[in-house]
Amino acid sequence: MRVKIYITVLLALIVSGCSVFKSSKQMDMTPFSDNAGTLFSEAVKVSRPFQWKHLKEYTSVPEYQYVLKRAEPLLSGLNGIVYYSNQVVAINNAKLSNRDKNKQLARYLSDAMEKAVQDQKIDSLQVDKMEAVSVFNNIRNAETYLDGIAAAGPIINSVVRAIKRRLKEIQDDIPTILIAFDREIEKDYAVTRRNYEQLKHLQGELMLSATRLYKARIGNQAQLDTLVQTNASMRSFIPSTTNATAVQLDRAEAHLIANLQQIDLLIHQLDEVKAEYIAKQDELIAWGAQVDEKIRIARSAITVWAQSHRNLGAGIPVPPLIDVAGIAGGLVGTATRTVIR
Repeated sequence: MRVKIYITVLLALIVSGCSVFKSSKQMDMTPFSDNAGTLFSEAVKVSRPFQWKHLKEYTSVPEYQYVLKRAEPLLSGLNGIVYYSNQVVAINNAKLSNRDKNKQLARYLSDAMEKAVQDQKIDSLQVDKMEAVSVFNNIRNAETYLDGIAAAGPIINSVVRAIKRRLKEIQDDIPTILIAFDREIEKDYAVTRRNYEQLKHLQGELMLSATRLYKARIGNQAQLDTLVQTNASMRSFIPSTTNATAVQLDRAEAHLIANLQQIDLLIHQLDEVKAEYIAKQDELIAWGAQVDEKIRIARSAITVWAQSHRNLGAGIPVPPLIDVAGIAGGLVGTATRTVIR
């Protein structure tokens, strides 16, 4: 039986900075704790649902709801990562032997996995029960707390693979959502948009007729012939292009101007609807871009997080691999302070 688990898309942002470790395998957990606290406050902002303004009425489409359902467990995993970070720090600071610390770590991971199964907030972890039991035993039997953290590697690696797999699945579904939203938009605005385009085309034709009439009035006979040939309404005002009078040309001009004014009025009456249509299209593009950027950042961050966790277990004396505050306030930024919702 395969054990499955969900972890938030943002888990990389919680612990990727880890800390600077001492080569003696004695670790200073303060940077780890500080980074976790900083990123917790930022992650709360990042995990807020996307504030649909123009497209909210379309969020019930099946394609969007399907992906939303698959993404929600990733968000719920955020608290689990914060608890994990706090638990690692708390166990380290406890006045316990290394063996007791590792027992606590193994118990925490085991309980967390069991709760994930019970709550059905799980994804493919690709570690069966026998493998999980082996990992927990290795943690309990580790010589030092750092060794215990390192022994958790198989579970952590499986979590990382599960996250990357789910990120790819969601990213692959984004075009389908965009098409679904666009389908609903076009359904509501198709007739109005066609009318608008027809009015703009007619306006262009009338403007061209007015230009030809102007050129004809200053002596270009060929333009007058073309005007009558291309605009049938002109024939009632100009029966003969060779004998056209000034009065006939004045009446034709007045007719064109009146039609242009009427077309302009009709076009402006559609301005509000046009603005709504453009706003919905713009919001759809912006949402797609934000989700794509979020996935890109998450994929990169989870890779860094995995390396940080390996460094944590190995006690490698390295500085934080990334600027945690920079990610929280910069990389995430305004454009990515949203999730799939």
